[in-house]
Amino acid sequence: MLVSFLCAQSSSDEKKDAQTIQHAKNLLVSTLDRSLPKITLEYFLKYESGGAAIHWEVNDCGEQTGDPETDKGRDFPICVETDFDVEHRAITIFIAVGSSDKGISSAPALFSATITEPDGKVKSLRQLGELPKELHRPLPKSPRDVPNPAGGI
Repeated sequence: MLVSFLCAQSSSDEKKDAQTIQHAKNLLVSTLDRSLPKITLEYFLKYESGGAAIHWEVNDCGEQTGDPETDKGRDFPICVETDFDVEHRAITIFIAVGSSDKGISSAPALFSATITEPDGKVKSLRQLGELPKELHRPLPKSPRDVPNPAGGI
């Protein structure tokens, strides 16, 4: 009986997560950043990812501490996180779509957006509209081979 309850709860959570992700995918990016056109977040990210696989998940935006006493009574944000790689760069975007107490909100917002370069440096974006510029900028050039000294072998 416990197994059936857990399966039903898991199925319910998966359905709720799928609906939350679909809600985020259908958001117009212009509602997140006025400099962007009236296209869906899903379309925008597919275009900017250049066809790379995009991972979507629902989480608490990284806000829970893991300490039940500290977290007790807090209204955690609900984020839809997207992750994808472009030219060896890892892009992670969190869109806040509501809170655990209030549910899905009518005022989604960019919670955070980062690009992790191949060397591990992380760049935070202030606006979603910065993403196209950052992704289409050429990667920093690698150091060239050191030339042989004059008269070298």
